[in-house]
Amino acid sequence: MAKFFSKFFPTPRFLKIPAVGLDISDQAVRFIELLPEGANYTIGRFGEKKIPAGVIESGKIKDAAGLKKVLSSLRAEYKIDFVGVSVSEEQTYLARMSLPRLKRSDIRGSIELQIEEHIPLKAEETVFDYEIISENENGYDVEVSALPLALAENYFSLFEDTGLTPLVFEIEAQAMARAVVQRGDVSTRMIIDFGETRTGLSVVSGGVVMFTSTLDIGGRSLDTAVQKSLNISPKEAELKKKEHGLLKDPNNKELFFALMQPVSVLKDEINKHFVYWHTHLEFGEHERKKIDGIILCGGDSNLLGFSDYLSANLKVPVKLANVWTNVCSFDVDIPQITFNDSLHYATSVGLALGGVYEND
Repeated sequence: MAKFFSKFFPTPRFLKIPAVGLDISDQAVRFIELLPEGANYTIGRFGEKKIPAGVIESGKIKDAAGLKKVLSSLRAEYKIDFVGVSVSEEQTYLARMSLPRLKRSDIRGSIELQIEEHIPLKAEETVFDYEIISENENGYDVEVSALPLALAENYFSLFEDTGLTPLVFEIEAQAMARAVVQRGDVSTRMIIDFGETRTGLSVVSGGVVMFTSTLDIGGRSLDTAVQKSLNISPKEAELKKKEHGLLKDPNNKELFFALMQPVSVLKDEINKHFVYWHTHLEFGEHERKKIDGIILCGGDSNLLGFSDYLSANLKVPVKLANVWTNVCSFDVDIPQITFNDSLHYATSVGLALGGVYEND
C-alpha cells in the first residue's frame, strides 16, 4: 500500500518502533497498538477520544487548536509516542498512469512530469506516492496517491507540541483495506465504511486501492429519519435503530419504513458506484475485474438486516469485516475489543499493520 510522507521521517532499520495506528475521523480519534507474538500479533494499548462537534467536518480540520487539544489529551492518557496517521480520502486523489520502461529510480520523476494531466493540482503543490500495479517489457502500470502540499503541511503542524510523532500519513481507505482484506488476496472487493455522518466507498483489486468515493449518508441520517417518523428523542431513535434494524416486525412497521427511506438512498448510491466500476475504464485499461464481494465496516455497518439487504439488491456476497484477519487467529487469541466495537477500528488496525509489515 502506498504511504505518504515516509521520506520526511526516515526510520533507521535498527530502530524498533511500536506499530500504533491513529485514525482521525469527524467524531473521534482512535488508536490501536499491535505487538508481535510468534507468527501473529497481539493487541497492546488502544482507546479513543471524542472530538467536539465542529472541529472536523467532512474530513476537513476546521479547528486545529481544538484537535491539538484532543491529541495532547490522548498522548497524556495513553503514553503513546510514534504513530501512523490516517488522511481522509475526501481531500486526496487517486490516479492510474502508464509509464514507459525505465529504471525504477526514475519512476517518481516520470510521474511528477505528468501528474498535472491526471489530478487538478500543480506538481510543485502536490505530495504523492505510488504503487506499481503491473509491469511488462513495455513499461509500468502504476496507481498514484496524491494530496495538496498545503494539506500535508497542515497535518505536520497539527502534531507539533502534542507529544505525538507521526511516522507516516496514509489514506484511510488504503489502511482499511490492509486490515479487512486478507494478506495475499488478489481478488476485487468493494469496501463500505458506514460511519456516523458519511459512508466511504473503495474498490480494492490485487491488494491495491483503485477507487474511492464518499457519500454524505451515515448512521445519523437513519437516526434523524426515525426520530422524525416516530416523534421521539435522538437517543431513543438510535436505540430503536440498533435494537430492531431492518428486521421486518409487525409491531415495528413504522420504524422499518422510516429506516428504509435513507437505507434505500444509500443502496442506490452504492449501486451507482458499483456499476461505474464495471463500466468506466481508465486510460490504458482493456477490462476491469468483477467485484467478487462487499466488505462492511464502520460503526453502523452492523445494522440488523443491512448486509442481507445489500446482498439481495446488488447480487453479490456481503459480509461484516473481520478487522483481525491479518492480526491473529481466534484459535490462538481472542481480542479484547468486542466484534461490534472492532468495526470502528478498521483504519487504526490497518495503519498499525503497515508499521508491522514494514518491520517484517
